[in-house]
Amino acid sequence: MKIKFTAKSILYSLVFILLCCSIAISLTGAKNDKVRESAVAGMFYPADSDELSVFIQQLLDNTQAAPPEGEIIGLVVPHAGYVYSAATAAFGYKTADIGKFDLVVILAPSHRDPINGATIYPGSAYKTPLGEAIIDRVVADALIKNCRYITSSNFGHQQQEHAVEVQIPFVQKVFPDAKIIPIVVGAYDWTVCSAIGNTLAGAVKGKKVLLIASTDLYHGESYSECLSFDKTTLAAISRLEPEKLCQGFIEDRYQACGGGPVVIMQVAAQKLGADKALQLAHTTSGDVTGKKTGYIVGYGAVAVYKAGKGVNSQKIEYGKIDLATQKEFLRMARNTIKSYLDTQTVPEFDPLNEVMKEKRGVFVTLTINGDLRGCIGHHESDQPLYKLVPQMAAAAAFGDPRFPPLTAKELEHVYIKVSIYLTNVYPINSLDEFEMGKHGIIMQKEGHGATYLPEVPLEAGWKTVAEEMTSLCRKAGLPDNAWKEGASFWIYKTQVFGEDIL
Repeated sequence: MKIKFTAKSILYSLVFILLCCSIAISLTGAKNDKVRESAVAGMFYPADSDELSVFIQQLLDNTQAAPPEGEIIGLVVPHAGYVYSAATAAFGYKTADIGKFDLVVILAPSHRDPINGATIYPGSAYKTPLGEAIIDRVVADALIKNCRYITSSNFGHQQQEHAVEVQIPFVQKVFPDAKIIPIVVGAYDWTVCSAIGNTLAGAVKGKKVLLIASTDLYHGESYSECLSFDKTTLAAISRLEPEKLCQGFIEDRYQACGGGPVVIMQVAAQKLGADKALQLAHTTSGDVTGKKTGYIVGYGAVAVYKAGKGVNSQKIEYGKIDLATQKEFLRMARNTIKSYLDTQTVPEFDPLNEVMKEKRGVFVTLTINGDLRGCIGHHESDQPLYKLVPQMAAAAAFGDPRFPPLTAKELEHVYIKVSIYLTNVYPINSLDEFEMGKHGIIMQKEGHGATYLPEVPLEAGWKTVAEEMTSLCRKAGLPDNAWKEGASFWIYKTQVFGEDIL
């Protein structure tokens, strides 16, 4: 039989081929330059970029998260709506802020699409109100090529799937130059998790990478059951035994909607040298809303790290600030607050000397007639002092959640005090190393944390370390005697100066 080709038949054939190719690309998620648009902005977190940026920064500024003594490699953080879980997530991101990362891998569960193994979004970026988070296609393609359980697909990344997306604004704020790898995990067992985790470790080796497991914990109808399950689950996660953890999730002895992502993260983190895990924070939806009946969800933050390799493990001392530089920092702080009242932006300043370019911790404290009116700071920073002091001044005036934003009328009566760190924040093994009035101190226990600057006990009139520790426990939301056993401590020194020197 002889087939006759006409112009019309050829045209129809080409259209049919192109249509088939289009369908195939849509189904398989073949690589393209598409940007995954935000799906849950305005629902899970603010849709306005300025509001979102300020919200995250305020959480980070007000989180007293002292890092473990080691190099952070992985985090477990929750992914619920920000009003419920972002404060807990901030513990993880604030802790990891001590390091610079050029790649952040986000492992999250699929809440909507059925998936075997895992998928990576095939496009070029994930978009939030803060901009586009660029996907590292080289690493992504290597993962897809080298692991049979990872595919390139839109599945897990479409509809209103939120578990990857809600992490990205934090990543954009804390690690603005980092690329991402968005991985959504479906059905899993130990074979799947170990294969993906080992492949992931090989693909990112040599990079400064942070592995994030996005997961909430208990979901159910009992507040007391939530506390019990979460305690057991967080303890299991903190033991850093991924195979046993995986089996516990499969058998429902532990509860986490992102169990697979947590196990995969731990496998990869151990391959990259992690040998310890530390619980940073825990709360529940009932604690946030005050309603401890009905549906309850648990939220936790855990750091996975390589012990003894952190930047804070040894004491570092800095030089004192001279009088002229002190005065300039105070002028910067006041001019920033005055400018922010009119423009809602932090003005830019030029450094007067090399000291202003140093990267140290800073706190700015505001008082009116001796009463506290705002106090915000950073223990560690990648920002130079000439940038950080104005930022903390604005945060103390307008971002301290304990107080309403400062008004122009109040500014006339505000007294500004700046505390610049003379050491880094470093861990101590015993409170015998702490000198009240000389050292600032951070205490952490069971996910709770608080700090006092060196001058606080003097201003409060405390005579003993026990008095300061008791008050610190109350500030952290812990029982009065919680400091006596199982708490971790970090100390630091500051140089304090106020506007009386002007």
